Amino acid sequence: MTEVRTCRVARTHNGPPGSANGGYACGMVARAAADVVGPAAVVQLHAALPLDTELTVHAHRGRALVRHGDELVATVSAAKHGQRAVAPFVSVAAARRASASFAGAVAHPFPECLVCGTARTDSAALHLTPGGVDGLPGVVACIWTPDDPDPDTVWAALDCPGGWTLDQTGSPHVLGRMSARVRAVPPSGKPTIVVARRIATVGRTARVVSALFGPDGTEFGRAEATWVRLTGSSDPAPRKKERLPS
Repeated sequence: MTEVRTCRVARTHNGPPGSANGGYACGMVARAAADVVGPAAVVQLHAALPLDTELTVHAHRGRALVRHGDELVATVSAAKHGQRAVAPFVSVAAARRASASFAGAVAHPFPECLVCGTARTDSAALHLTPGGVDGLPGVVACIWTPDDPDPDTVWAALDCPGGWTLDQTGSPHVLGRMSARVRAVPPSGKPTIVVARRIATVGRTARVVSALFGPDGTEFGRAEATWVRLTGSSDPAPRKKERLPS
């Protein structure tokens, strides 16, 4: 990447109020930086990405820096190692049963979220409802029937289920870092299975993995993410900011 590129997240593609859905935003900036970091990217979010606002993406020492004006909001790097843990495949029937226990149906910190929001009725929404899988502690799953999906939407689908492996009551968790590899975009109108697994929690941070499968076990993509518990419910995305030279 020699020139500065621009991108923006549509207002419909929000996560917490007034900011972009983390997974969708990560997929968008990873795609914009693909010629710098390659097809397997890791995105570190330093601040909430704004909606319907121009962001600039440019190369810097083998990485790509994403800025909103003068503010560094994300860094995109090459994923250097293979994913150490993976989310297990579960059947369509198991995923449907899991959806019935979706905790967000009772209490949702961000009901307008593009991916898992319970208050969304528009065509952009994914309507994912991940719930606990019987016999698999720390694993959630649900069905996603995509409508004309693209790689950025696959990143979004791989994102939110990971958050529902965690306790989202009180001060919820938000995405801080995500790495994904999309092997193929699933066919439109066909059911897929999204599975996420909690790996470890240390203090306010948690590591999770997720995967998207076809009913026959075909893997469309997988992701690994770090989630951060908010210090206060009034702050939608307090992420550590990193200052790098221009």
